[in-house]
Amino acid sequence: MATLRPLLLLLLLARGCGGEDAEVLCADSACYTLHRTESSWKSAQERCWKNGGNLAAVGSASEAARLRELLATARWTEPAWLGLALPKGQCVQPQEPLRGFSWVAGGEPGNFSDWTSEPAVTCLSARCVALRPPGPHGPGGWLDRTCRSPLPAFLCKFSFQGMCGLLPLAGRGTVAYQTPFGVRSAHLAAAPLGTLAEVECDSGRHSPLAVCKVPLAGGGFAWHPPGPLCPVTCGHRNGGCQQRCLDGPGQSPRCACHPGYVLAADMASCLPEDSCHPNPCQGSCRTLPGGFECGCEPGYALAADGRGCSDVDECESGPCQHQCRNIPGGFQCHCRPGYRPAGPAGRRCEDVDECAHPHSCPQLCINIPGSFRCACRPGFQRQPGGDSCLDVDECLRDPCPGACRNFLGGYECLCPPGFLWDGDGHGCSPREAIPNAIPESSSSIPQISSSIPQSSGITPQSSGITPQSSGIIPQSSSSIPQSSSSIPQLQSVPQTSGIPRTTRIPWTTSIPRTLGMPTAGLGAGSDEHSADGPRLLLYYIVGSLVAILLLLAFALALVACRKRAAKKEKPPAKTAADNYCWVPEQPEGRGERR
Repeated sequence: MATLRPLLLLLLLARGCGGEDAEVLCADSACYTLHRTESSWKSAQERCWKNGGNLAAVGSASEAARLRELLATARWTEPAWLGLALPKGQCVQPQEPLRGFSWVAGGEPGNFSDWTSEPAVTCLSARCVALRPPGPHGPGGWLDRTCRSPLPAFLCKFSFQGMCGLLPLAGRGTVAYQTPFGVRSAHLAAAPLGTLAEVECDSGRHSPLAVCKVPLAGGGFAWHPPGPLCPVTCGHRNGGCQQRCLDGPGQSPRCACHPGYVLAADMASCLPEDSCHPNPCQGSCRTLPGGFECGCEPGYALAADGRGCSDVDECESGPCQHQCRNIPGGFQCHCRPGYRPAGPAGRRCEDVDECAHPHSCPQLCINIPGSFRCACRPGFQRQPGGDSCLDVDECLRDPCPGACRNFLGGYECLCPPGFLWDGDGHGCSPREAIPNAIPESSSSIPQISSSIPQSSGITPQSSGITPQSSGIIPQSSSSIPQSSSSIPQLQSVPQTSGIPRTTRIPWTTSIPRTLGMPTAGLGAGSDEHSADGPRLLLYYIVGSLVAILLLLAFALALVACRKRAAKKEKPPAKTAADNYCWVPEQPEGRGERR
């Protein structure tokens, strides 16, 4: 202790008799300070740099939480400068996390940012960033402003190699910590390396000094002297020791621990003897009284020796629906092609509906478990070796009794005379018989009339017959049938002896109706058959001409037959007297001579 006191006095002289009062928060390997001094950004940075640090940099969410905790402890509600700035001549980059700003302490910019409002886009003036604490105005965050404008506070950050814990005291007393960055504080949860602790004991004894400097075997730091300071006799509060207090002649009280425990870094408390250091287990180690216990991470089982860990093959229990692959410490479930993971941890598999994706098939898509199948609409067929659909030419199978017209996805029949389309348009069927009642046409129909020639009777000329033939003249007359129209109408023929009576011929319409030809009401004007109009008109004309020629031939044949029948009828027998005429007698002159 005598050799340490001159060193501590030198530290006090180097740092001055006092220090600046500021709020301090130390954690891990850094300390943050809040200075309530109005200054510009440049002057604030100079103050931090003079004490061995920089304006605070915030590189993560945990670091931002520490700064907010520091402001909350100090009950500070005004903005404070941070170490983030944009030099003059550089432009704000709205697409970047730091918007083109950089930390004055250097290093990687990182991806963390906490902007409460977007900075002004500029390239002409220097901009600096301040931290606004949470409050009535909002959750708080970063905001930019001109670097020359003063703010009432600023935040500094100081980095160190390590920290010491609280200095243990055996008796009552107070500790004042003088930090290496010139801040004096009585409330530190951890003290950085090089911190000087000045203790004032309530017993009135001398004020001891301690410094954080001694690294421990595990890499930590501790106070020297280790304490506890403000010692009293072991009879008073056990000398400040947790378990045992040793007080020898001419020695200050010191602490000790029971077997199985070791003295902690504060030299007052005791910890269980660390049987796990170094770790004798492959996995975790837990210290027990007089020994230790090994454990393994999930997915591993403790080996037979009680120290090692072996992997557990979870796939033996069949946790997956399809396929299971064991990996160190766990397993992975996989689904067969056409399925996707479902359920907790992806252990089940559900079918993927490939047909839900557009353009899976050119026409029809049929989903099946684990896959899908493409199909074609009726009238198409699959292309060999591919999924495209080609039109089927149904007319090659000759499905129609007449002409056939193929189109994409189907065909239609063009029916000949005497046939009608089926209901689906893919076939023809014979037309039904024409009903007996056929309406008469209003057009004039000519008559063909004929008469049977008759022989004239005998004309008596006188009571006597003279050898002179003067009036026996054979007479016969017949009328020639006349036609006044292209479509004749046969009337009843006068009955003649020996000739059978001809029945009346039924009327024929002015334009014959051909079987199988379209008429009004049968869809002649529909769009489906409009392309076949010229062909159907030709059928219509040809059918009409054939019907007219048949009627004319029938009429001529009937007339010829009548004439032949009249010639075969024999005339009555003639006598020699038929060639003479009777001349009236002249009275004879009796006895007169001329």
